[in-house]
Amino acid sequence: MLLVAAGVLSVALDAVAMRKIDPGEAPKLAPDEGLVALVVDTSAYISSVHVRQAGRGPIEGVLNGMGGGRNLQVYALKAGEYEWAELNLYRGDYHARYTIKDPEYRFRVEAGKLNYSGDLVLRTASLQRTFMHVSNRSLPVIDWLEAQHPAIYGQYGLSYVGRYPDPFPELYRSARAGNAEPPAKLNAGREPPKPGAVPIAAEQMWKPNRVVSVALNPGGDLLAEVVREGEDRYGLELIDLVAGSAQRLITRKDAIASLLWDSDRVLMAGDGAGHYTVVRIGDAQGGKRAAQVLPMEGKGAVVDLLADEPGKILFEGYDSRGTLVVHRVDLMAGDRDVRGFYTAASRDRLNKGMSNDLGWYADGAGHLRAAIVRRDDRAVLVHGDAGRYQDVLELDKEDGFQPLALSYDGNLIYGLSDEGRDQRDLVVFDPATKKIARTLFSKPGVDVAEPVLDHRREPVAVRYYQSGRLVTEYFDEKDRTLAATLQAAYPGRTVAVIDRSVDGKQLILWVDGSDRPPQIYHMDIAAKRASLVDEVMPWLADKRYAPAKVLSLKGSDGLPIEAFLTLPEAAGKRPLVVLPHGGPIGVGDRLHFDREVQYLASLGYAVLQVNFRGSDGYGKAFREAGHRNYGKLIEDDIDAAVRAAIASYPIDGDRLCAVGTSYGGYSGLVSAMRWPERYRCVVSISGVSDRALFFTASDSARSAQTRALMERIIGDPRKDLAEMQATSPLYNLDKLQLPIMLVHGREDLRVDFEHTRRLVRMLNLKGRPPVVLAFPNEGHSLDQPLALEIAWSGIAGFLREHLEGRAAAPSAAAAP
Repeated sequence: MLLVAAGVLSVALDAVAMRKIDPGEAPKLAPDEGLVALVVDTSAYISSVHVRQAGRGPIEGVLNGMGGGRNLQVYALKAGEYEWAELNLYRGDYHARYTIKDPEYRFRVEAGKLNYSGDLVLRTASLQRTFMHVSNRSLPVIDWLEAQHPAIYGQYGLSYVGRYPDPFPELYRSARAGNAEPPAKLNAGREPPKPGAVPIAAEQMWKPNRVVSVALNPGGDLLAEVVREGEDRYGLELIDLVAGSAQRLITRKDAIASLLWDSDRVLMAGDGAGHYTVVRIGDAQGGKRAAQVLPMEGKGAVVDLLADEPGKILFEGYDSRGTLVVHRVDLMAGDRDVRGFYTAASRDRLNKGMSNDLGWYADGAGHLRAAIVRRDDRAVLVHGDAGRYQDVLELDKEDGFQPLALSYDGNLIYGLSDEGRDQRDLVVFDPATKKIARTLFSKPGVDVAEPVLDHRREPVAVRYYQSGRLVTEYFDEKDRTLAATLQAAYPGRTVAVIDRSVDGKQLILWVDGSDRPPQIYHMDIAAKRASLVDEVMPWLADKRYAPAKVLSLKGSDGLPIEAFLTLPEAAGKRPLVVLPHGGPIGVGDRLHFDREVQYLASLGYAVLQVNFRGSDGYGKAFREAGHRNYGKLIEDDIDAAVRAAIASYPIDGDRLCAVGTSYGGYSGLVSAMRWPERYRCVVSISGVSDRALFFTASDSARSAQTRALMERIIGDPRKDLAEMQATSPLYNLDKLQLPIMLVHGREDLRVDFEHTRRLVRMLNLKGRPPVVLAFPNEGHSLDQPLALEIAWSGIAGFLREHLEGRAAAPSAAAAP
């Protein structure tokens, strides 16, 4: 394991138990000793990090004075099991000490080896909040060892000794032999070609939605709408649906991410991080309404709006000691602020007698009836009343019951389950018997996406996808007739009721399509009138987009597969971009407006999306058919869809590229590896290059429970390493001769940047440098508009160069 120390790294160590090895030193190891590379990668100054023998004994060593960045040091010590034990963070005169008791932070030292088991990565949001995990990033450790400890590295190499094997250090050492290029040069990637003029600029396509959120008050006469103005300004609009007028209530820099009406005249606006603003709205005078805007003290989440008590809510959050507290908050109290949970003592909390609770559910009367509680590394649902609760269900099972809502009387729980079923159904769970009492909705071979609840939390409909389109199926005949009327009014579009008045006479509709950006409509049922409220992306509303066609085909083993082909208007055959989705299990492509699809189609490319085996929406057996088929039958399904599209539509089978994100990036690389004659290029965004590395450098593998699930669904690197290497691009570079573009965020927690770092290094050693775009402050998904603009402009240039041969040449080399 490796410990980071930028600047001065001073060490107070037991000279016998743990010896620091200076650069150039040739350590003599006793037969029971090994070397360990310790690394700490931190975003802020850390005064000290301590290690000790696992589970016992005093602190064996203290590593001090670590600044931001990666800090590394080599030590000699006795073989055995050790653990990161303590972290001390200083800022000014404030000291925060974190004791680490999680066995996930243990590491092994083997005798006669230079051991490494991952970087200790720390990201501090504040003194109270420090995010920490361990991630396998062996390549920069090897670079540091070559520079600082060449003799030690030459003698021992580097042995990864984490929970799963990692053959890369040995592979790299062999590939690096005889190559004297400096690591900086081997890290370099080519800059993407300039795209030239494009019909829709990437900046315009990925401009964030103008409409962030909408909410209709219970009476149906007022609609609140959050609009984004520029990159850092938000406005809260109040629309009087009766008078047909609108007014601005708030303009601010802080985000407004969600809206909740507590009553007809009291609105709550949340920032998405637990902070709320309360808006009290007066009567209309002269076409305007007076509005009192008050901050709500504290930070947390709304447990219940208490529909029978207008002006009051149940609110939960953490006190200064880290205890979850639930309080009844009066939104009408105070003229300068609304007093929240921070102003009430923990002894006054409503959730007394409970510990390790993570979140609560209340019944219609406002009584706390159920909670999610943490038991070791498990999440458990508890249920009861008046402070007496019992465990009723263990959560987090792949096919177990997913609680969604508590019934109004609090005695039943509505949720989804496919345990013992052929698909995911809407069911009722009875806490008294600890069993599913009945099924509310089931459709053979179709997974329910979500229920639709009325104001008393009773399910009135379900939503699911059929042939890519969202379907809302109501239980009541009157509602079914209304749904059919709405669908007839917007043919070929997805129509969803996203809010309604208590009496059901006023509706707010979301309308979009694969070739139509989303719109918000207001429908007055009594007047039989629908009116456009707003365009979610007004700058895209007047453009023409390519429609999607549904393809039905069969995989190589006869399994029915569905795919969507977006075909732009053009003369002759179109180049094809294959766009596999991420996941891959439990995720699916849908026929909503998709920026990626329409941007690629605007360039003149047909776009193919495949709901291959493992995709969500087609039943349990279909999802499970994707298990352990990464790089194999999943890609066979994609290739079958490619062949079907080429056979039936004007597609140029000689001009194909693959573009994908996460698993989709991996899938594109594997398809190009398996069918090199079919593809001209591949773009991998945040993609996996080494399947075994995913087990040691991902947030998905940070608990025993999720690792067991991964081993069952993906495979176990301890048993299946050869098969994983055979289906990993990193170990099959001789089959990847085509041009490659890699896009990745350096702060990716799901697919660590090490995947791209390794692939770039190995391709450079092969003399085939890829095109690379690496973003310092981005995670698994690119979120910042500028990053998205740079990435997709680069992708457009890359595709134009290889599908059309007309993009401008790259201007310079760029290092990841």
